[in-house]
Amino acid sequence: MRLLPLALALAPLFPPLALLAPLFLGYLRGLAPWALGLLGLYALSLLLPALLAPEPLAFPLALGRVFYVLGLVGAGVALSRQAPEPARALAPLGYGLFLLYGSALLASYLVFGDKVAEIRLMHPFHSPVGLGFLGALGVLLAVYVRYPWPFRLLLGLLGGAVLLLTASRGGMLALLLGSAGGLLFRGRGLWALGLAGFLLFAALSLDTPISQRFFQAHLSGREGLWLRAYEVFQAHPWTGVGPYVLGDYLKGTLFGDCFLFPLLEAKGLACPDGLRPLGGLWTFAHNHLLQALGESGILGAVGLLLLVGGFLAGAWGEGLLFSLLLAFAAMGMTDNPFSVPSPFRGEIFFLVGGMALARGGRLPAALGFAGAVALLWALPFLYLATRPPLPPPALLYAAIPSGEGMGFLRFSGAEGYRVQVWLCGEKACQRLGWEWPGDRRVAFPFPQDLPPGEYRLRVLLFSQHRLAQRPLYLWEKEVVR
Repeated sequence: MRLLPLALALAPLFPPLALLAPLFLGYLRGLAPWALGLLGLYALSLLLPALLAPEPLAFPLALGRVFYVLGLVGAGVALSRQAPEPARALAPLGYGLFLLYGSALLASYLVFGDKVAEIRLMHPFHSPVGLGFLGALGVLLAVYVRYPWPFRLLLGLLGGAVLLLTASRGGMLALLLGSAGGLLFRGRGLWALGLAGFLLFAALSLDTPISQRFFQAHLSGREGLWLRAYEVFQAHPWTGVGPYVLGDYLKGTLFGDCFLFPLLEAKGLACPDGLRPLGGLWTFAHNHLLQALGESGILGAVGLLLLVGGFLAGAWGEGLLFSLLLAFAAMGMTDNPFSVPSPFRGEIFFLVGGMALARGGRLPAALGFAGAVALLWALPFLYLATRPPLPPPALLYAAIPSGEGMGFLRFSGAEGYRVQVWLCGEKACQRLGWEWPGDRRVAFPFPQDLPPGEYRLRVLLFSQHRLAQRPLYLWEKEVVR
């Protein structure tokens, strides 16, 4: 218990420390009955669908997630008992994030040298998106926690610099919405919102390809992951396929079957053959609602929403806790910031959630926040559903070999579309090439090491809109290798 603040400071650089979280399960006994009931519902929403899920490992994996998440919540309760003021309890986290930022700058410079300013900031065990989100959390901590002024200034500046250098649009969205949430309770939310506005102005002034990402509306391939996750949910609406198993159905849609963190791959390291069967464990739907639906069906999604709603209800009235939780919820529209285990990113969410539940709260407020979060996470898809479709294109010709060599396609009336070609096996789909403009000939290669079998070749056309994309044309063909 006494070492918990030290562990919180060290965990950003040594994430395996978070695996000790189940040791804090006993602290859950001090929560109010409504909070215990909420945690029980969350556990059941994972375990019951897993019993009937098609994957044999679904139940033990669900059980592991339940113990880990509840342990993290218990650690948050323990933190709140040790330091009743949330800003004081979370102060060690700022020191850990500061060291993490410094290690990211150093590692990126050692790998890229003088070209580091031309490439998104990276870390050996964080993606640029996740690292930028942690930069946003550092800004919020610098605003709310009463650190010594020199360190407070350094943490805010370095967190903002990390957010800018990673060009994480999700991180910027999290900072904006989290800061806006803080406005409801105390004036420091205005400071945080002002800093977010300053960072956006700085990104606009820099006028570099990296900084201009903040003002681009493309989804960076997320539309394919969203489509695959929704198809998995359609096939298993009540049970999903099981926690941590959804990635087996998603891998290959955006990247390969297995990939490492970008900085490691930039150094020439590739995913070892022994890890390739496990590559789906770190492939996500990039939307928490779709992730929950694909993993545990409707019941799992409802359980997750109730848990997030309960956290927000408990944090109501406390600027720092509410801002941090709202930042995670905002990021959940386009990413999976509190999927755990992680390099001590998602763990922060459940720690803060435990601190929020320890403050109390009311079940009606939790239900209201759960509905609001569901609407927030569904916003991209509500937008897609309201976009008027373009005139449907027509397939002029398709030359598809038997699973080897090059394939060719050409469409008529496909101006304004982008073409993607997927090769789907029993579970997952692999994207062939990247994408092509709809008004040009499409030439795509088949994998050279494709094993014999039956596959489905799927051709998808996405229509570019101002904020998002959706597939408007789908053509399939059976391919036998």
